[in-house]
Amino acid sequence: MSRTYTIQDLQTRTLSELHVLRGALQSELSLAAPYSAEARQTLVCLELVSRMIRMRTPSGPRP
Repeated sequence: MSRTYTIQDLQTRTLSELHVLRGALQSELSLAAPYSAEARQTLVCLELVSRMIRMRTPSGPRP
C-alpha cells in the first residue's frame, strides 16, 4: 500500500472520489498476502473510507 489515509485526508474528498478510493483499496486488498501488515493496513484504510461514505450518504425515507 502506498499511503495511509486519515479522517482529515478523507474529509476533503467528494463522495465520488471516496467510492473510487474504496474500489482501489479493495483491489489492493485482494493482491495483499492474507494476514500481512499490508493487508491489515489496507483494511484499516478501507474501514475509514467506508465510514466516511456512510457519514456522507443521506439516510431516511426516500420519496
